[in-house]
Amino acid sequence: MSQVYRVGIIGYGFSGKHIHANLINNTQGLSLAAVCDRHATAGQRETYRVVNDAESIIQAPDIDLVVIATPNQLHFPLAKQALEAGKDVVIDKPFTVSVAESLALAELAKQKNKLLCAFQNRRFDSDFLTVSQLIKEAAVGEVRYFESNYTFFRPEVDAGWRENHAPGSGVWFDLGAHLVDQMVNLFGQPLSGNVTLGQHRIGAKTTDFFHATYNYASLHVSLRGSLFGAPQQPRFLIDGTKGSYIKTGQDPQEDALIAGLVPTSPGWGIDPQPGKIITGSEQQQNEAIYPSVVGRYGAFYAAIYLAMLGEAPSPVALNETLTTVQLIEKTSQATKIDFL
Repeated sequence: MSQVYRVGIIGYGFSGKHIHANLINNTQGLSLAAVCDRHATAGQRETYRVVNDAESIIQAPDIDLVVIATPNQLHFPLAKQALEAGKDVVIDKPFTVSVAESLALAELAKQKNKLLCAFQNRRFDSDFLTVSQLIKEAAVGEVRYFESNYTFFRPEVDAGWRENHAPGSGVWFDLGAHLVDQMVNLFGQPLSGNVTLGQHRIGAKTTDFFHATYNYASLHVSLRGSLFGAPQQPRFLIDGTKGSYIKTGQDPQEDALIAGLVPTSPGWGIDPQPGKIITGSEQQQNEAIYPSVVGRYGAFYAAIYLAMLGEAPSPVALNETLTTVQLIEKTSQATKIDFL
């Protein structure tokens, strides 16, 4: 009989319930054993138990892997306790709210010889997998400009923790953590950069806009996130020496999980809006669809299982996560603009 690892989720809000739990329940070799939900009645629910305190999961002898999906400022103390208790740990992005916290966890995981991994599910988006393939194939030649936008039109300020003023709140830590991680995964650490943060919506208590620009030896990168942006802006725009690639629309997997579908559902991960490559001059322009790679959110926890077995590396390298946290934290040059 194959090895089965039992998983406990701390934080059973949107991410814990709709994303982590659904993916874990559909990963061979992993079994969801318990969730911590401060607002739920403790007890047994379906095949797992519900508890009201994180300690009950961290100290539980039957839990092998602890998944932390709490508000961001709680990531470090909970992960530290879980590692000290001898558990493997997955932490929802942005991992921690400071470089010092990330380095401390990395050192502790090394001392304890435990798996420590950031949950960066959007590395497994259809569009990002497509962009990764396009760059490897040099489908638009050598990349000179890379633009990534993550925008929503949400003009009303939400009451949730992400939009309240607190360490790790706001779209720079939320949406920016995805875009910076993807950049680091593709191109490594930049040579220089600048970040502009803003509060565009009336009544905003924390950052709801960012524009980050980074420079590499022969490449410029632009990352932008906003809760005041039309959804059909380019998700990716790439200019290369042989042409350009443009992609609109968001990956469908998160919406599919919310709707109750699973990674084995028919049509899973297929993006209905493939991008296109544009070549030629203004006078004679050519457009061609660049086929989308199928998204595969299920691959993250499948890779976590293999890493726990010692048969594969972590799906998100810890050194890349440390670079991402460093770039997110380093906002000393940021210009904050308030629109009141």
